[in-house]
Amino acid sequence: MKRLIFAIILVSLQACGPANNSHWQMTTRLNYNDYPVNWQAKLVRGCDTCEIKKERLYEPDGVTELSTIYQQGQWRAQNRKAHKARLVFEMGAQFLLVRSREDGLIQLENKHADIEIITKLEQPFEVIMGQSRYEAVITKFEEPRADFALSEPLSVKLHYSVLKSQ
Repeated sequence: MKRLIFAIILVSLQACGPANNSHWQMTTRLNYNDYPVNWQAKLVRGCDTCEIKKERLYEPDGVTELSTIYQQGQWRAQNRKAHKARLVFEMGAQFLLVRSREDGLIQLENKHADIEIITKLEQPFEVIMGQSRYEAVITKFEEPRADFALSEPLSVKLHYSVLKSQ
């Protein structure tokens, strides 16, 4: 009888515990169990089912560096350093165009999905695309100024992290 009561209490405690998603937190950077994710590592501290894979894409605008977290083999989060003014979500299936506003804020939009978001650097924001919900934060955004008379155009610099919520 004691074992049965102990088992019921144990199951009840597990049911009341935090959800799987609560381990992840997007602040000015991505954290797992209150530890910042080290995108240069191969594993996420404290996450036995997570793996970080790195990739470089050579594009006309420059090299894009990707660090993608797979949790239990599924796409979970990504850190991207790109030279295009767009946020890419989950394997490139969805994206938001990025541009600076005169007031210093950043405007994100996808006219096909009827999404428009106003944010600023290092401020987390939420995006819902179809059935998926994401949290993201832009840590760097530099656009070339149009008034420069240069023979070579300056490329955009966009650094950001995206987390797929479950």
